[in-house]
Amino acid sequence: MENIVKESIDLITPDLASFLIKLSSDELTQTRDVVPEWQTAASCLLVALGRKREFGAQVMDALLSKFPSGTVPHFFVVQTLGILAAENAFGVVPRLKDVISRMLPVLASVKHDNLRWAFCSSMGKFCDAILDYLANMDKATDKSITAEMYYGEIYSAFDVMFNVWLLTKEAKLRLAIVEAVGSMTHLMSTERLAEVTPKLIPTLSMLYRKHNEHYFITNSLCMCLDAIQKKNASILDPQLDVLLSNLHPLACVPIDFGNPVTIKNHNELLRCFNVMAKSYSDRVVGFMLNKLEVRDERSRIGTLDVLKHLINSTDDKMEDKKALVVSGLKILLSETNNQVKKILAQVVIAMAHHEYLGLEGGHLMIEFIVRQCALPVSADERQQAAGLDSEMVTNGQLKQMCDNVLQLLTNTVEHMESVLWPYLLECLAPPPYTEALTAVCRSAAHLASKKRDTEDEDYELDYDILVNVPKPHAMISRLLVMAGHPFGSGGRGVHVLNLLMALGPNLQENVVELWDAIIPKLTQFLEDNMASGKEWNQKRWEDMVLKLLSKTLEEVDDEEWICGLGYEMGGQISLYSGHPNEKNFLFKCIGVVLRKCTSRQFIQDHLNLLFATVDHSNQTEREGCAMALGFCAASHLDSAVEKLQQVAKDDMVRKSVGFLGLMKDKSEADVERVKSTVMLCYGQVTFFAPVGLITSRIEVNILRSINPHFANVKDTSVKQNLIRTVDLIGKSLHPNHLQTTDFVFQKRGDLLVHMQNYIKGEPTNLLIVRETVSLAMNACATLVMLEPQLSEAEEFDLVKTCTDAVYHLPAGIVRDDKSSKGKTEAARKEEVEAADTILKQTNESMNKLLCEVLVKRVTPAGLENITKHLEPWMVSPTVHERDRSVETLLIVLNCYLDHLNPGEGTSFINLGHLIARVTPRCTDKLVTVRRNAIDSLQLLLRIEARYHGALPETRDQLVDAVSLLRERADKDEPNALFGVVNDMAKVLAKKLPADQLKPFVYRLLDGLIDVEAHSSSGACVVLNSFCRLRGGELTDEVSNLVKEIINQLDRISSAQTHTGTLRSLRTLTHHHLNIVVTTLLDFPLPLAKHVVETWQTIGQDKHLTNSSFDLLLDLLARSMPYNERDRQGQATTRTPTPVPKAVTCAFAEIFRVEEVESLVQEHFYRLFSALLVRIGSCSVITETNRKPQEPTCSSCAMTAMKELLIRAKQDAFLQSLTDSDVWTKWESMSNKETFAEGLTVCAKALCDYTPDEVNKVISCLTPVLSSLFESQRVSAAAFFAELINQRCLGDMTQVEVLMNSLLGRLIDQSHIVRMLCVRGLGNIASIGGDQLKRYSTTVLSAMMAGMDDKEDPEDFITLEAMSGLSKILGEIEEAQIRPILINISLKIRPCFEKMKPGVRAAAFELFGNLSRFGDGPSRAPFLEQIHTNLMSLLMHLNEEQPEVALACKKALRKVSPLLGSTSVNDMFQKHLLEDAQLLHYGEFMNDLSRLIIIDFPDKVSFYTMGCVGFFKSVWKAIRSNAAMFVGFLLGNLPRQERLVISKEHVCGALVLLLKDSTPIVRKKAGEAMSLLYDY
Repeated sequence: MENIVKESIDLITPDLASFLIKLSSDELTQTRDVVPEWQTAASCLLVALGRKREFGAQVMDALLSKFPSGTVPHFFVVQTLGILAAENAFGVVPRLKDVISRMLPVLASVKHDNLRWAFCSSMGKFCDAILDYLANMDKATDKSITAEMYYGEIYSAFDVMFNVWLLTKEAKLRLAIVEAVGSMTHLMSTERLAEVTPKLIPTLSMLYRKHNEHYFITNSLCMCLDAIQKKNASILDPQLDVLLSNLHPLACVPIDFGNPVTIKNHNELLRCFNVMAKSYSDRVVGFMLNKLEVRDERSRIGTLDVLKHLINSTDDKMEDKKALVVSGLKILLSETNNQVKKILAQVVIAMAHHEYLGLEGGHLMIEFIVRQCALPVSADERQQAAGLDSEMVTNGQLKQMCDNVLQLLTNTVEHMESVLWPYLLECLAPPPYTEALTAVCRSAAHLASKKRDTEDEDYELDYDILVNVPKPHAMISRLLVMAGHPFGSGGRGVHVLNLLMALGPNLQENVVELWDAIIPKLTQFLEDNMASGKEWNQKRWEDMVLKLLSKTLEEVDDEEWICGLGYEMGGQISLYSGHPNEKNFLFKCIGVVLRKCTSRQFIQDHLNLLFATVDHSNQTEREGCAMALGFCAASHLDSAVEKLQQVAKDDMVRKSVGFLGLMKDKSEADVERVKSTVMLCYGQVTFFAPVGLITSRIEVNILRSINPHFANVKDTSVKQNLIRTVDLIGKSLHPNHLQTTDFVFQKRGDLLVHMQNYIKGEPTNLLIVRETVSLAMNACATLVMLEPQLSEAEEFDLVKTCTDAVYHLPAGIVRDDKSSKGKTEAARKEEVEAADTILKQTNESMNKLLCEVLVKRVTPAGLENITKHLEPWMVSPTVHERDRSVETLLIVLNCYLDHLNPGEGTSFINLGHLIARVTPRCTDKLVTVRRNAIDSLQLLLRIEARYHGALPETRDQLVDAVSLLRERADKDEPNALFGVVNDMAKVLAKKLPADQLKPFVYRLLDGLIDVEAHSSSGACVVLNSFCRLRGGELTDEVSNLVKEIINQLDRISSAQTHTGTLRSLRTLTHHHLNIVVTTLLDFPLPLAKHVVETWQTIGQDKHLTNSSFDLLLDLLARSMPYNERDRQGQATTRTPTPVPKAVTCAFAEIFRVEEVESLVQEHFYRLFSALLVRIGSCSVITETNRKPQEPTCSSCAMTAMKELLIRAKQDAFLQSLTDSDVWTKWESMSNKETFAEGLTVCAKALCDYTPDEVNKVISCLTPVLSSLFESQRVSAAAFFAELINQRCLGDMTQVEVLMNSLLGRLIDQSHIVRMLCVRGLGNIASIGGDQLKRYSTTVLSAMMAGMDDKEDPEDFITLEAMSGLSKILGEIEEAQIRPILINISLKIRPCFEKMKPGVRAAAFELFGNLSRFGDGPSRAPFLEQIHTNLMSLLMHLNEEQPEVALACKKALRKVSPLLGSTSVNDMFQKHLLEDAQLLHYGEFMNDLSRLIIIDFPDKVSFYTMGCVGFFKSVWKAIRSNAAMFVGFLLGNLPRQERLVISKEHVCGALVLLLKDSTPIVRKKAGEAMSLLYDY
């Protein structure tokens, strides 16, 4: 509600205001307890309403109604009155008399600290409101109000609060009292104030010890002091010294700038000193200056801060103290503490503004500022500045501040001109002020320019009077040298040049016009360079400044003046001890003067001076000396050479001195240093020597002097300067320098060898940071530019030497713990930066050299000579080696393009090879490598365009677009890089010529095994794109490509690349399916891992898989399954052919891919049929030459069949085959019976689990019945046989097809095929019905024919025919069998004695089944067949083969009812049970013989002769059975019936059996004969 009232106070009506005031005031005092939540809100609402004058009276009335006289008011009533007074002084002050009168009587009765706090706070606000009211009386409504009106009441309140309440222990209450007291002192009479001051000041001072928060105390004290100073300052006199002593330590406490309260407290303390100084300035200043003598930095800082405040705030009171202050501050000019110096500099600024520095000692203050501008700033300090404590002041911070101070004094304080000019010029020469020259020159230039422009009288310098100001020669020398390094001392160049130009008339009248024209251009050059941020070219700048010097000398054209300048320069050499850069430039300036001077003595003196003052151990000074000698040689070649020869003679040998010559005048190191300088001087002398003289002097004077020093160089500086000399010699002999092409440098080869030896001799790490390699390569590059062109051998050695030296270098400085121990962080950082700089220089030098080599032979062969050295490094596992080599390639290609001038009939034969080499780098993990690689590809495409006739300015949008890819390559996300390389591949595919496609693809394969996973993936992406976009052009290379790619797969370490490569193969397969598949099939078995992956990858593409199925099935159908070889006297051998075997293995791998599931289900019938036929083909194969690890044909085929069923989701089908042990049966391919059983199970499972595929499989297998290969026909026949047995799932049409197919193969050459056909025809019994009737005659005929098959050595056909007949007989009618019943019986009979048990069993079983038709019209003839075959059945009943014996039991039980003998029938039915374990054959036959004699007496002789016929059986058991049964039969025959028996024949046969080789036969024959005892 408070916020609403504040925002809409003008909209509140009086009635609403009254309501709100009553509501708030009631809420304020509703309870005596203090409840801040709502009472504070009510108080704030009252204050918000009371701000408006119209409502102020109502609010006061409401509050006073809650504060009746004589009663202690509510806490929030008192507080609200105070706040309202502060917010609306003009509305409350006129009524304060009433308020205070109500307060005073109750003050003594207030006991609670919180209520006391409210009274103190409100009383302080009342006093402030009264003072505000009185200060703005023009706005007051009641002008009669005066301060005196409140003296009595305020003093009464003061007395209670200060003397009684202040004794409380509550800190918050004490601070409230103190705060109120400060305001109350302004409303006390002078007498009362003088009365309380002796107690008030000490009490407030003591409170500093009790409270950490000093602001309220200081603020109150300041108000008290202000009140005393205004009323009667003398009151303070007794307290002043104590007060100064108490406040000074507080003013010296460091300010916590993070705490605003401490800042406010410090400001109040300074105000206290300011108030005291108004009346006691002498004592305050004296006290402060005395404190400066205390050598405590905190005390000095606090004191200076107070002095600064006094100087700025009490100028009128300090006027007569200025000289005292300046004098007193001199004690601090030698201060070393930066914090003290910082505050002193601030005091100097204050003094400058108030004209202190014009007094005696003012120059000392300026000198102090200049000295601070020259403070040294270390690298460590710059690095650590950010982390320092805020109170700490570094040299850099103080230097920067004083720079600003000096500039401020110069530019903004007008009366300082007379102080600074020309005093600042005195600061130019002293060496300690060298680092301050930036600030000094800036200020001096400003003053000099201003005075020159306004033509001030004091502008012209009288050097005789101003003895401390440097003379013109001295200033010119000093300023020119300082300008030589414009960024020294924080960027002094512009200011030095400005000062030089501004002082022109004071230095030399003749150069004013020249300098006014040239110096502004130089300063503009500096400013432009700083603004652009370009890399600074120090050499160019020095040349410009030296040119200014040269022009100046020409403009003066006074030998004496020139020599004077030269002598001054020589005299200033000592100024630059420890400043090698400046000294270097001074030497060069001396060289320029020497070049212009003609005085031989001057030249001799200064050449001596150069070698006398140069530090031979400092390369910078050494180079300056050499340049000076070179400048001198331009005009005085002989003098320069003579000096070098003299130095070489005098200083480059160790002379013996001392007693007996046992001491040397200089060490070996000193000699090496001098030698290093001399060698470099020879180079500069050669370079700057007159062109007309150097060709004749090069070998006589120069090389003769330096040649002896090339070998066995130990000192690095000597070696490096020898290299620099060689470089300078090469430059001096360049045709452009000589301006002629006739000169041939004969010694170039020797120098190149020296340079290469130096390169090879350098270490390949950066423990020793040297630039020897870089210098040597620069020298080689210079020598390469000379004629004649290098031979290929020289070029090869040079390029290899340089690339090996550079690329082997580590990425940064290699520092061990010992080498870095004890070094500061700045030193270590500087060491690293130096190493990085040398690395960069070395790399640039090598690139420059390679470009120079290339420029001499800008042909594909020339480019190849360089790139072949780069390629091994481009695939290095080390990142920086790849980075450097790719950067070099980019530079070389740029150079090649820039200098390319293709002739007619030439082509860029390197294109494909180079693009393939660079492509993997486009996805390198290092972004710089990626950028450079993409740029290199773009350059290669542009070079190719040039070879095809494009002009240099011709633009190709597609090639130009590669630049966009470079920008995108900055991102490290894999997806982004994939997009870049994919788009790059599209560009390359469009731009690569057809003749470069083959070398490109083959070389790109190396990228697949790149050490970088990202790079190999990138190469893979490009390969895939090329296979997709241009794979059709690779017909002749597909087979080799496939082999190469698969070979690479074994070496690829990146999983992503591996996958991508397989996809590339798949992409290629889209173009060349036949070739790829054929090539894959050529790989040896077992298939290698990567061949397997290739097949499976192909299988992941539905379109390809579909086509592959067609192709593989076609290959399987057209390929010979095996090769037959007939060996004389041996069985035919069938060896496998490779293609079908490989195809089945391929099928197995493809079927393992989940993606082929739908296709496998779609083509299941074709695949199943083909594999089934293949399994059949494997059944006759002999693999004698198979390798141990190579799988068999059958295992390959069965694996493929299993994988087919798995992928087709035919789990039940597969489980059925497994449960039926089909795989085991098929593994034993040599067993034709088990093999056929496996096919039978398979056919049954097909019908059970995939009924929809049966008809399709039949259509696929039907042609196989006509195959040339027996094994395939066997498979089809066996399968069809079982399908008939399964009734083709009720499809009679298919049954008819199968029947006709099988009938057609009954004449097959293979008896196995015929056997299976017979089996299939026999299975027609499972169909029954009309179909059986329809085919019964045909089938029966076939069965009969099968039993007569003459080419059935193992009786397979016979067996199947009888088995089939048995099944058919159970289904057909008697009328259908009647015509052939006896014929069948007759054909069966020979089978009873077949050697194969199965045949005998089948024959007996079939005969028993024929009994079904023996009780009808055919009873009589069939009965005869029973009697005829009865003995065979009885003889084999006791055979060793259980299956035959069982068949006999069944047959006897079936035919016995037809014999017409009840007793025999009962006997057979009782004893010949199928499940009976034992049959006592002897007793059974004995009993049977009796029944036969009784029931068939007329058949006894027939049966006897039938048994005798078995005496010749091949089986001993049959012979034994026959002998025994004859014995039983004749022994039990009554005498009257024996006449019909041919006893002699029977007995003779038994006698022969007694001679049988088998004991059991002889035994049974004897037993039979014993039964004939009464014959």
